[in-house]
Amino acid sequence: MLKINSAELNKRVTIQKAVANKNSRGVVLYDYPNSGNIEKVCASIESYGAFIVNGQAEKVSELEFRITIRYRQNLNLRDRIIYQDRIFEQILPAKDLNEQHKFLQLTCREKIENRSD
Repeated sequence: MLKINSAELNKRVTIQKAVANKNSRGVVLYDYPNSGNIEKVCASIESYGAFIVNGQAEKVSELEFRITIRYRQNLNLRDRIIYQDRIFEQILPAKDLNEQHKFLQLTCREKIENRSD
């Protein structure tokens, strides 16, 4: 059994709801209007993986994170997490930790834009 202490949820994040729209060809595209924000929630954010998309070993373009929040029923796989200026997109369905409806663990990916570091 995984134990989570509420004090570990030390970041304030915003959950943005995805809104589905069809383009002129009938393809479903998702948009994230500011009006689609759910209230801010407390979370913990842990990184655990990095992926190289272009095959360039020195450039990491995607990072994976585990984000833990209090349980909520209305979370969808297309919804995304905003923390400061960073955007985390869910890549797996949310996991109900210990199946007790207390905490959700989200597996998310953050895409790293070209940086001039």
